[in-house]
This record gives sequence, structure tokens and C-alpha cells, in this order.
Amino acid sequence: MIEYIIILFVSFITIMFLTQVLFFEISRKKMIEAHNLNWFLSLDRQFHYNRTGYMVFVCLVCYFISSPEKLFTVRWLIYFIVFLALGIIADVIVQYLTLLYGKKRCHKQITDSRLLKNELVEISQTMSEDIPYQESVSQYDDKDILNKYVDSSSHLAFLTVDGGNYVRDYNHFTEATFVVEPYGDIEKTKMKLSDLPVKVTKLTPAGQMPFKDQKIDVVMCMNSNYDKYEISRILKQDGYFLVHQNGTANYKEFLQMYMPFGMKGSWDAYSCAQTLEEIGMRIIEKFEDYGTIRFTSVQAIHSYFKKVSPDLADMNKYQAFYLNALKTIKENHFYEMTTHKFLVVAQKG
Repeated sequence: MIEYIIILFVSFITIMFLTQVLFFEISRKKMIEAHNLNWFLSLDRQFHYNRTGYMVFVCLVCYFISSPEKLFTVRWLIYFIVFLALGIIADVIVQYLTLLYGKKRCHKQITDSRLLKNELVEISQTMSEDIPYQESVSQYDDKDILNKYVDSSSHLAFLTVDGGNYVRDYNHFTEATFVVEPYGDIEKTKMKLSDLPVKVTKLTPAGQMPFKDQKIDVVMCMNSNYDKYEISRILKQDGYFLVHQNGTANYKEFLQMYMPFGMKGSWDAYSCAQTLEEIGMRIIEKFEDYGTIRFTSVQAIHSYFKKVSPDLADMNKYQAFYLNALKTIKENHFYEMTTHKFLVVAQKG
């Protein structure tokens, strides 16, 4: 009987280990394809077992299904404790062997990732601002396009999420220029634009644009979400709505790392125009720009994101991305990202 239990126990461990190895190899392949060096760093650790609760649940379910003993008797309980103990011991052994296998199998990736992480830490401690990077030439100028639809008497509203940076660089203000900051700190935006002839405001508590019906001649939306029905409500008849946003392919190298299954559908000039046509707006013109931005250092990437998207400049939060960028720069002398933006001009009919 003891020999049978030992054979069964060893067979169980063998099957579990081979299964774990199979899943490990699948994960390893995916992580290599995704350039996720953080995953390899996670293998560089001491063994620590933390699946006791999980195994109690699994063993309990299996025992309920397979046990020939009468439920909740002393004999049933004793056999369950033995079954549970063997299950946990087997899982501990399998998890430990899997970790050893992973360290042996991925020794080079672990070593390389550790060295890159140490280098990244050193870089983060000596970071400087305004490191140059190379952007492809834009296919259109959004400010020039906006100026075509604005004159000195226009009621112009900007819907932005950048704390007033875009409006700060704009130089064609009208007799009534408004800045709507839907999510950010409105007081900081007011301070930034205090010397300009603009009125800074925000959405109403109900999430509506803070204007009366048919009040605005031109609305310029810069990388912000918007309610198309609200835009239609506040626009005068024959007023213009300009949508300038990032498309689905923007920073796709970054998104593929943190969203490996991608996003459903596509967001581009065509799909944006289609949504506006659905509420009766007439599309005047559309512009699409697929470009690239090339960096020769991690410092340049950090400097770029510090300006355009401060959250992405967090090197600890997005360590996997920065590690991959550093690795690519060391191998190819540069790291390149895709940019995708579009602009749609629609007129209220």
C-alpha cells in the first residue's frame, strides 16, 4: 500500500511538473515576443511558496468529487487531511522545480535584464531635461487649419487636457476665446493663461459644456474625450467642430507591451468622421498623419514623455518599456516609436 502511494505521489509530481514546464515555455515565448524583460527579472528571486489557500480549495473540490468515504465522518476527515498534505507537498516541490528550471532555462535573459535594470537605475539618477529626439515631418499644421475657420469676431472654445499648453502657444485669439479644462486642475490652467485674453472654465457638474445653446462658432478639441451631442448643442448653425486626436496606432510599441491583445476597432480620421456624420454634421476635410519619432537615449524618451504625456515618463511604473527601449538602443543605436494623429473638420448643418 505504501509503495503504491509513493508511486502515485511521484507520478503526480512528474505530471504536474511537465505541465508546468509546458506552460512556462508558452509564457517564455510570449514574453520574448513582447520584449518583456520584467518577466525574466521576476525569475531572479528566492523561492517562496504562497499557494496554500489555492491548494486547499483545489484539494477540497477534488476530494469531494473522488472520495468514496461518507461525507464529514472521522474517516473522511483523516483521509482528507492526508490528501491535502500530499497535495500541498507535491505543489511545493513542483513550484520549486519549475523555478529552478526557469532560472536555468533563462539564465542569459535574467543576467542581461539584471544588468539593464542596474543601468536604468543609474540613468534615472542622472536624468536631465530637453534631450533632443528626431520626429518625422508632420503632414499637416493643426493651428494653420484652425485659423482658416476663425476670425476676430468668432466665439472660439478649446477643449483640452494639457493644462493650457496648447492654448499658450496659440496666437490668434478672438473677441471671445474660452478654454474648457474637463479633467485637470482648473486653477493651474488659469494661472498659466492669466496673461492671455481667454476665459478658463470647466464642464458643469452634469458633465455638460458650460455654454448656452448655439453659443459657439468654433470648437477645437485637442486630445480630449467629447460628447458629440453636446458639441452640436453649443455650436451655432454652420459652426465648425475640429477634432485633433491621437489614433489607434499612436505609440503602438508601448501599447502592445501593456495591452497585448490590442483594442477593438480602429480610431482614425475615417471612424471619427463617421461618428460625426451620424448626428448630421457635414465633414469639410480630414487629415491623417502616420509618423515616427526616433530616440538615441533613454534620457531622450523620458524628456519627450515629460512634455507630451507626463504619466509615461514614470520609469518605475513602466520599467518593462524602458528596459526594452534601453536594450534596443544598445543593439541598434536608436529606439523608434510610431506616431498616429488625425484632424477632422466638421460643420453643423
